[in-house]
Amino acid sequence: MTPENNLIPGISKVLDRFVTGIGESAAWLNVVLIAVIITQVILRYVFSKGLVILEEMQWHLYAVVIMIGLSYCATHDSHIRLDLLHHRFPQRRKEVIELFGTLFLLLPMVILILMHSWPFVSESFRIMEASDSVVGLPYRWVVKSFLLIGFGLLSLAGVSRLIRAVVFLGRRSR
Repeated sequence: MTPENNLIPGISKVLDRFVTGIGESAAWLNVVLIAVIITQVILRYVFSKGLVILEEMQWHLYAVVIMIGLSYCATHDSHIRLDLLHHRFPQRRKEVIELFGTLFLLLPMVILILMHSWPFVSESFRIMEASDSVVGLPYRWVVKSFLLIGFGLLSLAGVSRLIRAVVFLGRRSR
């Protein structure tokens, strides 16, 4: 393979490493999430005193972990498949399905969500949105910004997957 031919798969590897690095870093938020949940459960059931701020923190952490986790799962092909026959297909058919699924389902969905999320996040940032609760978390716009971050990362994962499918199919057709 010539150096020019290595560039395309190289871009895919860089995108995968980037998404994986962010995903593995964000995975540590699960430790924080578990600590918050345990603290809230102890406060509520042992001391009969729950805290709104901990309740909101749980939802914010769930949101961040899920939004980042989507792209990580797509990069590592560990997402749930609805195609029950996929595991039985030869690799070439799998790659064709990945190519068309990414091109006509994943990327258009991501683009639509990013287009509709941008004004939502922008307005939240503009008004410096905070919790509706007086004792809730400030800076709700931070968690809302993970719509853009998460789906932006998912688009990178999708582009990487698209590149890998095209390269595989290109090699096999020669």
